[in-house]
Amino acid sequence: MKFSIITACKTRDIKKLKTLQTNIEQQQYSDLEWIIAYETDNTIPFVQLTSTSIQIKTVSLSLSTPGAAINVATAVASGNYFIFLDADDLLFPNCLFQLSNLLKSDEFNMIDLNCYPTYEPADTINQELQKNENYLPKWYSEKKEQQNPNDPPFFTIDYQNAKKQLTPQYHSFQEKKRLNNFSEQLMITGKVIKNSVFLQNISLLNSTNPIYYSDPIMVSIGQKIDSYIQLTFPSYIKIKHNDPINDPSLSQSADSQIWLYMINNWIETLSYLSNNWQEKYIKQSLDYLNTYLCSALANPETMGTQVSTILNSLKKWLSLLDHQSLQKVGLPTRWLLHAIISNNGKKAIRRSQILRFLRQLNRLRNSDKRSLTSISRLCYQYIFTKLPIKQNVVIYESFLGRNISDSPKYIYQFLKNNYPGKFKHVWIINPEFTDLPKQRANTIFVKRFGIRYMYYLAVSKYQVINMRQPKWFQKREGTKFLATWHGTPLKHLVFDMDNVASANPLYKKIFYHQSRQWDYLISPNQYSSDIFEHAFMYPKKQMLPTGYPRNDILNAPDKLDKAKAIKTKLGIPQNKKVILYAPTWRDDDYFDVGKYKFTLKLDIGKLRASLSDEYVLILRTHYFIANRLDTSEFGDFVFNESTYDDIAELYLISDVLITDYSSVFFDYAILKRPILFYVYDYEQYADVLRGFYLDMNKDLPGPLLKTSADVLNAIKNIDSVQKEFSNRYHTFSSRFNAWEDGHATERVVNTVFSESLKKASK
Repeated sequence: MKFSIITACKTRDIKKLKTLQTNIEQQQYSDLEWIIAYETDNTIPFVQLTSTSIQIKTVSLSLSTPGAAINVATAVASGNYFIFLDADDLLFPNCLFQLSNLLKSDEFNMIDLNCYPTYEPADTINQELQKNENYLPKWYSEKKEQQNPNDPPFFTIDYQNAKKQLTPQYHSFQEKKRLNNFSEQLMITGKVIKNSVFLQNISLLNSTNPIYYSDPIMVSIGQKIDSYIQLTFPSYIKIKHNDPINDPSLSQSADSQIWLYMINNWIETLSYLSNNWQEKYIKQSLDYLNTYLCSALANPETMGTQVSTILNSLKKWLSLLDHQSLQKVGLPTRWLLHAIISNNGKKAIRRSQILRFLRQLNRLRNSDKRSLTSISRLCYQYIFTKLPIKQNVVIYESFLGRNISDSPKYIYQFLKNNYPGKFKHVWIINPEFTDLPKQRANTIFVKRFGIRYMYYLAVSKYQVINMRQPKWFQKREGTKFLATWHGTPLKHLVFDMDNVASANPLYKKIFYHQSRQWDYLISPNQYSSDIFEHAFMYPKKQMLPTGYPRNDILNAPDKLDKAKAIKTKLGIPQNKKVILYAPTWRDDDYFDVGKYKFTLKLDIGKLRASLSDEYVLILRTHYFIANRLDTSEFGDFVFNESTYDDIAELYLISDVLITDYSSVFFDYAILKRPILFYVYDYEQYADVLRGFYLDMNKDLPGPLLKTSADVLNAIKNIDSVQKEFSNRYHTFSSRFNAWEDGHATERVVNTVFSESLKKASK
């Protein structure tokens, strides 16, 4: 059985073909050809692919659409069946052998390979599939509805046994059952279609629509065949795009005509549908309008410059529908659609804005915390952002309101001490982490997401935040947003990350939108400036090359006196040395998206038995998992200060730092004190998770230790360790701490608040 694998490739996806080639070669199936129809615009050269195990044919098209590319590719294809794959798709191992065996015993016109969608990078999945045949990504991007209650649960499929089968199991959908998974039949990728069946209908392949091109041909084929076959176990891996800024899928394209392409596709496809299929297709389209049209029209700029053209096309589409179809959508949506049918675009936009507001109010019906937050957000959106800006108001937020700390704290203290009474300071506090502090002069504390929070967020002249603002935040003209950030990066950040396993798949898009609202971004060193430029896609001209305000305390002339006072406050004996253990969290150590856990790997008991006469240990975990550890069994040897407001104060009292992949060592190195790196999972963390910007074996100012025994031995011989790494320590400090001279806060304030400070001096 000969297969023709058809890949339509846009210019930007040419670089992805090598991984797919490797994946196809690993099938070890010889009777196939791979036909690549690629777009060329003379910006990215096409590197000819060669293979000793598979036949590769390439055809080029100038600025083509996927439909045009498939049209050309299938014209030169000679396989009995066509398999349609995108450039970043993958086949599960042994897929082609199983298909071949299935088609020897039965002849089918179309087979659905059963899609497994994921946001994991294609090369990572392909490598792991070869290492472990039972491998699939640890998290699954979408819930998959089971076709039959007797089917095995999707998450517990035994792929090992499935692979051993010579012929794959499958479901056959007929008549009404076929309509239940109608939308899956419209997608051409991941389908195996008989050559003759496809070519008989190829005139229906849309060669002009760059996004929606397969609906007409797929519904035509679907209506002509007797049954729709879908493999029981997924054999096709769809790589979904989590970076719509740099690597958008077709549907994530910024093209302002995307709505127009979609509606015109609906109009074209409708004429090829029989009654039953037409009813399903119309319902699917109206469901989409019901979900998305109101929000889109309420902000018409999201539709681009062709709002009137889009509305005219939508009117044409609606005119093709019977009254009964329109009656099936909700009354509010019908109210909006009638404005479009009457050809009144302004009325449609007004109605969509009213409907959006009413939908927001509808979410408030449940009397829980979320409804209270929704009320305050509505006040922010419709009332507070319309009020005048208060020129003397500064809001501060550190680590999502967890405490008063980090660089925002030192900027606040500098302004308060040097310009008393000139500013009104508003600290954002999250009551889930801590109680509201006592009131201070010219300072108020507001609960995060409360009414007062929304008010000050809207009217403040300055916003000083060390993480990210809410994604619904509206940057107002005349305000200044200072992003202090919270560390020198060791691990890959945002746009340098292939995958974001524990965050929203749209994390990169959200981050990009948020960072465009930053007026300034503090950089602690040139290394960070270079990384922020590509990892955040943030312009250097808006960065402040000042060093971190939070580190000024480490160069303060009275730092030794401060250290004694901090020890006393914490109840640590003055005659005891201090080990600070500050491990980071792990990207793969979580219960669910946004829910984290932590397992302590350092043998504290062993350290206590050998070191408790001379040392105490301060434990400082990441704020994600600060409250998940019980250290009471270690008595007065361990001080769990994971919720202590200011880690810089813990640096001051520490004689040794133990960390792993946390950026704390960049700041701690300012003190010129020894640093130990306890990296028990180094190989896994470096290869599988996010990777590093530095070479940990060459660049770090301390030893890499794999066991608790290694850590204990290093502490016992700390003077020798410090001497061994003295040269590397000096090089490290020169590279990363050249800007840290104790005056970073002053430089930041003089730049960001210059306008207000000039007025204050008059």
